[in-house]
Amino acid sequence: MIDMRLSRPARISLGYLATAVLWILVSDELTATLVPDRETHFLVQSWKGLGFVTVTALVIYVLMRTPAPAAAAAPDRQGAVLLGLTFLLLVALIAGTGTLAYRHQAAAFKQQQHSQQSAIAELKAVQIRRWVDRGRQQAEILRRDPDLLDAARRLATNAAPAAARHVRLHFDALLEAGEWTAIGLYAADGRPLLQAGEARAPEAALRQAIAEAAEDGDFRLNDVHPVDAAGLAYRIDFLLPLPEAAGVLVLSADPLALLFPMAQSWPIPSDSSEALLLRVEGDDVVFITPPRRSGARPTERRVPLADTAFASHLVRKKGDGIYEGRDFRGVEVIAAFEAVPGTPWHIEAKTDTDEVLRPLRRQAGQIFSMVLLAIGISALFVVLLWRNRQAAHAASERLAQAERAALALRFEALFQQARDIILLVDPAGRIVEANEAALAAYGYTAEEIRARHVRDLRDPDTLDSLDRQFSAADRPGGVQFETMHRRKDGSLFPVEISSRVVEIDGQRFRQSFIRDIGERRRAEETVRRQLDELRRWYEATLDREGRIGELKAEVNELRQRLGEPPRYGQPQDAAPPAGAHPSGAVRT
Repeated sequence: MIDMRLSRPARISLGYLATAVLWILVSDELTATLVPDRETHFLVQSWKGLGFVTVTALVIYVLMRTPAPAAAAAPDRQGAVLLGLTFLLLVALIAGTGTLAYRHQAAAFKQQQHSQQSAIAELKAVQIRRWVDRGRQQAEILRRDPDLLDAARRLATNAAPAAARHVRLHFDALLEAGEWTAIGLYAADGRPLLQAGEARAPEAALRQAIAEAAEDGDFRLNDVHPVDAAGLAYRIDFLLPLPEAAGVLVLSADPLALLFPMAQSWPIPSDSSEALLLRVEGDDVVFITPPRRSGARPTERRVPLADTAFASHLVRKKGDGIYEGRDFRGVEVIAAFEAVPGTPWHIEAKTDTDEVLRPLRRQAGQIFSMVLLAIGISALFVVLLWRNRQAAHAASERLAQAERAALALRFEALFQQARDIILLVDPAGRIVEANEAALAAYGYTAEEIRARHVRDLRDPDTLDSLDRQFSAADRPGGVQFETMHRRKDGSLFPVEISSRVVEIDGQRFRQSFIRDIGERRRAEETVRRQLDELRRWYEATLDREGRIGELKAEVNELRQRLGEPPRYGQPQDAAPPAGAHPSGAVRT
């Protein structure tokens, strides 16, 4: 049967390919969505690529470092720690990318909202300014009309009603447009000379404004004010003095009809956004247009400058700028202030922060979901990698166990079949295991010898050296010595012991190889006796040869005295005969 399983390098390559494709698709889409700025987008892409290369390099290192199952050992702690650190680094990279994307998106979103609020406030200020300029231009047109000026001078000097009719025709033509509620010509003291439209007696504020306009000779705006005790009707007056002190032209408009809708309208759908028309009076901020859902009337609500953060900001910034904080309700808002040129007014365009951040929270949820997804994929990848390592470790463990079992069987066979005595002793000196040779040598059964201490096998006369020899086995080279052991029947026999410490399953034992040297001792004794015998024969032989040599020397000396040649030759290196004199004379 053909094995269709992929090789380990192939699995690593396919895993890397799948992870890279998924990362590129997800991260590029996320970056393109959340980071529209090209420069920042390039920076994020660079860091993203660097982080991906770093993490994948670590992962591939861990994978390649993991040995194959056939030769794998138990996974070391360093590998597990490295795998965990790789996962944490990957999580940190993903979380950091998500956080960076969210912060960039939040900053861009807030900047966009600030620009939007400022644009709306500026738009409102421009619209109101144009409305004021248009009213002033209409008043200027009337003032420049020669017929109107002539009629006004006559009315100021109590001229005929014909002059009044001529002026009224001009006023009525403007009133027909519906923008004005009344147009009047007033003397410098506030006395009405001619009125068209609604007729109302000039209140104190209007009379004061007329006097100031007549004195200054310039355009003046009489701000929004109530004209009835119930506070249901409001007017705003445009005042323009005529040349030659002919009077003051007053054009009155209903702010509720045009000014307030112009100021309060919001160009885009919103639940909490509103634009407010404000003015500063002394130490207070007056809400010309009442706040939405406040129940207040126009110009009724006042907020002290000293007690209101946004009002203090208004004064500090002179009406222009962006404010983030709490408004007079205590609600967090984002507000833009814009001064209306040529007027005492300011426009406040504000939106509750909760509504502003609502889309950002949705995007944050999407970012968080994508971060969790990426972390989940990374966790799955790490789990699969860990399972692969565990499987390799399990396979290697099974193989190692099989090898250990086979080795144990071979060791057991060698252990039991060894001709020498082999004992395995625990640190306390108790016999743990003994081979067949030990049982035969000591005469114990396996159960009996396992119940014995090494002291029980020693000749009592040798116990003084037992502790020293037992401790010496713990040295790197072990210890070797000779002693006397005792059998079960009490008989003694000489042994040669080679002992050292071995570690088995994490426990330290003393392994002793013991050889019965009784036969060797007897052989050595026999050899020693034979050597002694040979030595005696050798010494006896040497004494006989010496005596013969002395006799030959004496015979030669006698013949020499008789004048005959020596019968026996004498070696040059032969020793002189016993009793011979160094001069050659023989002792007699």
